Amino acid sequence: MTVNLNEKALQLFEVNEYDAALALLEQVVKEKRTVQSLNNLAWMYLYEEEDVRRAKPLLEEVVALCPNSHFPFNMLGEIALGEKDWESARELLTTSITIESSREAIHNLAVADFHTDRFKQAADGFHAVAEDSDIVRWYEVIARIRNGELAVAKSILDEWNSESAHYLGAIEAADAYVELDCWQEARDMFEKEWKDYFVSPYVIGRYAYVLFRLHDVHACRQVIDQAVEDKQVEIEEEKQEICDEHWSEADKADKVQELHEELKGLQQLFAKLQAGYRPIFEFELHSEGGCYLFGCKQHGHSEWVE
Repeated sequence: MTVNLNEKALQLFEVNEYDAALALLEQVVKEKRTVQSLNNLAWMYLYEEEDVRRAKPLLEEVVALCPNSHFPFNMLGEIALGEKDWESARELLTTSITIESSREAIHNLAVADFHTDRFKQAADGFHAVAEDSDIVRWYEVIARIRNGELAVAKSILDEWNSESAHYLGAIEAADAYVELDCWQEARDMFEKEWKDYFVSPYVIGRYAYVLFRLHDVHACRQVIDQAVEDKQVEIEEEKQEICDEHWSEADKADKVQELHEELKGLQQLFAKLQAGYRPIFEFELHSEGGCYLFGCKQHGHSEWVE
C-alpha cells in the first residue's frame, strides 16, 4: 500500500498536482516511517517547500536507519553547507560518495573542502565534475589560485572557450585574471562583454583597477565617469517608478538610498585607486541539488526495498 501511494504521489507531482502529491506523501509517513517515506517527504519539504526546518529531522531519522543509499546523505550534506557547518557537510558527503558517487556529492564536497582551506582537494573535486568553461571550472580556477597553482589556473583561463555550450562568460574570467595580476588578459576579457553585461559597481571597480594598473588613466576615468552618469540616470528613473501593492513608497526610498550609496562609491573610486586601493575579490560558491526521490521514473530511481 505504501509503495502504491508513493507511486501515485509522484505521478501527481509530475503533472503539477503538487498539493495532492504532498498530502499523499505525508499520509504515507503517518502510516509507516520508512527510509522511502521519510526521504521522499523530506525531499518535497527541502526542494519544493524550501523548508529546511521540517526536512532536516526527517533526513536525520532516515540516516539513523543506516540506509545503503546516498539520497539522504546528499540532502543532509547540502543542508549542512547552507548552515555553514563545513565539517559536518564533509562527513556526510564523504559517506554519500562511499555509498554511490554522484556529481552533486563530489561538487558539494569540493565546496566544503574550499571553505575548510583544503584548496587542492576542492580544485580536484571541481575538476572532476566541471564542463568546458562553465561555472564549476571557474570554481576550480579560484581553488587553484588559493592553492598557489597559479600557472595551472592561468592555463585554464587562457583556454576559456566562448563556444562552449556551458560557457560562463568573459567577465568572470577577467575577474579571475585580476587575482593572477594578469592585467592585459583581464582587460581583454572585460572588454569582450562590457557593452552587453550588466555592470555592477563591483565589476566597474575591478575593471577600473585593471586600467589603472595598466597606467591607462584616460580609459580608467572614462569607465568611472560613464558609470557615475549611468547611476545618476538610474536614480532619476527609480524616483519616477510608480508604487503599488508590490512596491511601496518605503521600498522605493530604500532603493533610492541604496543607489545613492553606490553613486557615492563610484564618485570616490578614482581617488581611492590613486591612494593604492585594490577592490577585494568577491565570489560565492553554490551547492548543487538533484532528484533524490525513491520511485522517480523520470530519473530511473527504483523504489526502496526494506
